[in-house]
Amino acid sequence: MKEFFWFETEYPIGSGFAHFGPCHLAWLFVIAIFVWMSSKWYCKKSRASQQRINRTIGVVFPLMEIYRDTVLFATGYWNAGFLPFHLCSMALLIAFLYVYTGWHFLGVIYVVLCMPGAAAALLFPNWTTYPFLSYMHIHAFLAHGLTIAFGAWLIASGQIVPKWREYWIVICFGGIGFMLLYPLNQWLGTNFWFLAVPSTGSPLELVWKYTGSGWYLLGYFLFCMAVIALWQLGIYFVRGRRK
Repeated sequence: MKEFFWFETEYPIGSGFAHFGPCHLAWLFVIAIFVWMSSKWYCKKSRASQQRINRTIGVVFPLMEIYRDTVLFATGYWNAGFLPFHLCSMALLIAFLYVYTGWHFLGVIYVVLCMPGAAAALLFPNWTTYPFLSYMHIHAFLAHGLTIAFGAWLIASGQIVPKWREYWIVICFGGIGFMLLYPLNQWLGTNFWFLAVPSTGSPLELVWKYTGSGWYLLGYFLFCMAVIALWQLGIYFVRGRRK
């Protein structure tokens, strides 16, 4: 159990899992099946039951983040990089605020921006140094998987179906995030939203390769807007097929 809560620097080299290796693919398969099955289950519930489920998720999400930080504090490995400014950490707070305020624009940000962000994290994880039987490994996959699942529930049930005229909401949120987090990264020495350097093994490395450090932020922003547009097209396609 002591090793279960170790930080990434404590594990011997080679203890983690391979990118798109058996462990990674197994997690992706299980998460995909869970999202599909849970969405079908969720849509069969009454609207009142769905709201109760939403409120439960709205509490579970921040509790997961608080428990992770408690573990890191207890083991002495918490640092500024674990502040809730990564997009996936923000997603847990956005979900909480959306559930308990009902503000539609928060739901749009969640399903249009946070969902593909969580999907990207699952496809290109930066926690590969952690072995399967470790808390941070399990927490990362569960948190990102639940982030996607909750968004799928909102879309499949028709609670949040983003419209093209609402695209400006995501552009503004992303633009403000870039402007605030870039200087914050420089001040704290962090890499929130991977604005300082791209995540290893992710498509952002290609953006860096073709833009260089000077134009990286612009290339990154345009790349994200293109991915989000494709994601929204995918939402329309899936809902059209479902109807």
